Amino acid sequence: LLMVTCNMVMPQHNLLNIIDYGAKKDGSNLSTVAIQKAIDDCSGKGGGIVYIPPGRYVTGTLFLKSFVTLYLESGSILEGSRDLGDYPVVISRVRSYTDSYTNKSLIYGEDLEYVSITARGTIDGNGAPFKVPDELRKKDLSASYKARPYMIRLINCRNVLVKDITLLDSPMWVQHYMACTGVNIYGITVRSRVNNNNDGIDIDGCSNVMISDCNISSGDDAIVLKSTLDSFCRNVTISNCVVSSDCNAFKLGTESNGGFQNIVLTGCTFYNTRLAGIALEMVDGGSLSNVTVSDV
Repeated sequence: LLMVTCNMVMPQHNLLNIIDYGAKKDGSNLSTVAIQKAIDDCSGKGGGIVYIPPGRYVTGTLFLKSFVTLYLESGSILEGSRDLGDYPVVISRVRSYTDSYTNKSLIYGEDLEYVSITARGTIDGNGAPFKVPDELRKKDLSASYKARPYMIRLINCRNVLVKDITLLDSPMWVQHYMACTGVNIYGITVRSRVNNNNDGIDIDGCSNVMISDCNISSGDDAIVLKSTLDSFCRNVTISNCVVSSDCNAFKLGTESNGGFQNIVLTGCTFYNTRLAGIALEMVDGGSLSNVTVSDV
């Protein structure tokens, strides 16, 4: 019996505390600049962890960077600003029908790789103050959408991890992942019923996606696969989730231009849904193949 022991020297991750950059945990002072500086510096050092300690931090739009983990410690709350002016207009390079829905987000990233949002903290979208009057919705639906930021929006990214966090009260969609490859969403809690269009998770034209062990209560469709682009939303597995929704618990569509391929839904519990538990809606063209639903 020959035993060989190898001593591997692992690179030390950079860990940057947002308090060291001037972030205020009092829940009133805006900390956007401080948190963004920590993210930028972390990226400049080759990546690592941006650490958010316990406290309540108010922020506008934050731009994620490759190889950076946003780590929300238990007891930390990242709270979206109530001022729409703190959310700059961002036009994504990947153009799609969702351009009519939004151009603002609390957390945004495009063309990134190896990005993570994790740990036991909370992101509070502060969605209630962004209620849009019915008159505006009837007069200009697109404008009423764009007056409400998304919470998380990642576009054309590779190797995305969102794990263990709690997401509260989005002004609009809670999460939108579009044209991404390798999306892993584990153990998150979503509670968002304070505004219209409070989708829990939107997976849009992505491939190689795993969603598991999530607990979602949403004011609109809870777990939604979309295909607003011409490409398939494909190779998606959803398992061990507990879901409630004011609309559909699990839905393919409504946007289905490219279609859906190789989708597995298994071992989930759906309850208290106003519309369907499972909705397969190919209303915009595209095609649907190899969709398996079991043990629901």
